[in-house]
Amino acid sequence: NLFLKPLQRSLLQEAINMKSNKLSLVLFDESLFRLCYLASFFLYMISYLSTPSIVLIGITSLWGVAIAIRSLIVNKAYFRVYYGFWLGAFLVSLTFTLLFNLSTDFIAVGYNFILIVHCFVCFVLFYGMHIHRGTMYRWEMYLFARFFIYAATVTAFIGLALLLFGVEFVFYGNTYTGVFFNPNYQGYVSALAVIFCHFMTKPDFLVHARQKRISRIWIAACVLLNIIALVLSNSNGSLLLLGIYIAFIVLFRLLALAEKLTPRGVIARFIALVVVGFLLICLLMALRAAFKIVVASLSSGEGELTKADLNALTKGSFFNIITDSGLSSRLDLWGAGFKALLSNPVFGAGKGDLYNHILAEIGKRSYFTDDYLTNVFIADMHNGYIGILVVAGIMGFGLFGIFMYRFFKMTLPVWFIQRRIMTYSIYPCMIGFIAAYMVYALIERTILFDLSFIVTSFWAFLGYMSCYATDLGYNIRGTVEIGNVKLPKRIF
Repeated sequence: NLFLKPLQRSLLQEAINMKSNKLSLVLFDESLFRLCYLASFFLYMISYLSTPSIVLIGITSLWGVAIAIRSLIVNKAYFRVYYGFWLGAFLVSLTFTLLFNLSTDFIAVGYNFILIVHCFVCFVLFYGMHIHRGTMYRWEMYLFARFFIYAATVTAFIGLALLLFGVEFVFYGNTYTGVFFNPNYQGYVSALAVIFCHFMTKPDFLVHARQKRISRIWIAACVLLNIIALVLSNSNGSLLLLGIYIAFIVLFRLLALAEKLTPRGVIARFIALVVVGFLLICLLMALRAAFKIVVASLSSGEGELTKADLNALTKGSFFNIITDSGLSSRLDLWGAGFKALLSNPVFGAGKGDLYNHILAEIGKRSYFTDDYLTNVFIADMHNGYIGILVVAGIMGFGLFGIFMYRFFKMTLPVWFIQRRIMTYSIYPCMIGFIAAYMVYALIERTILFDLSFIVTSFWAFLGYMSCYATDLGYNIRGTVEIGNVKLPKRIF
């Protein structure tokens, strides 16, 4: 007993330490957090799951804050994130936005604070994933894409099946939403699912992820069902996203075939991009109008439509920029936003007060409820760039613009240098998605100031692209001296 008891205590303590280490590895696993965070926002988009998923989003957000703070302390992320100085300055600017817009409206102030926390998590844990050189980001991205393909296919099938059985649950007004509570969510999910299916056709993606190709039956079912759901959803932005993505893929293919790029060659190929993109968008809009007519005909009692029915469905034309795209309502929002910006042009009006500014400018603006809390959360400019300018002011817009310029300066040259050997790579596809998303941001709630899957997935892509760029050779060495302080050049 004299020798056995100390040995038992030692083994017990070692076992406890091993369990605590395993628990710590799970709790501070950034890859696991990112996938859970994306999944919680995906569940939020689904009708009848949105309310319970808010609890899940809250839990994962607190989890993310803890991991992000640990990354700053342990991993010194503030010295290792490429162009982190501009993101840090942007967060400081947002803090001043919060302070300058303090009021007795605790809902507005609280929402501004929540958005700062969300931005902090996106900057450090999503975009900043490249600070971990050993990160298996390809494997993580494969899991994300695979889960998304399965989830999008199942939800599209359920939504279309309910549509065929005449269940009104899949409609918001006269617009098809599928199992989602917003037609724009259905459109974005469908467009992204088709794009992910294209990702899965790239051999190097599967080889580096060390995973097998998804069944072609699943791929075909995903593309077919989600194309149908996309054209029925009446989401112009999502049609634009998919059309621009395809156009950019064609452009990259043309650039890759050229042995030597000249300014004239780049301009000619860019014109081809514009033409292809325009034709694709026209084709998709025509298909959408045809699908609406076919579905309406099948769902009508006699299977026939009158001329008045056709005019109601197409609004008198296949392409009517005012009634078909929601441009007039967006112009009202943008006008109200610019007037709100005048209240604090340097640091912005803040997102929490945006609904009140819209209300004061264009009157009652309730989307689907009179609940004040809900309207504060969903009020948006429906333009990612105007949204950043109005919410964060000229200071925040300028800092964020510098960051995005630096980011593209980091990622695009990597592709241009190695474009001839990237035919089988997923990297051009990722650039194409980001480029299409930047166009998509002109008419939808995107980029930053929205607690949604659409925004979070964008930052996940920025992180994956930064990992690819650093793996393919991008590096910034050296330091910058500011007074007596030496800072790594990469953060600038």
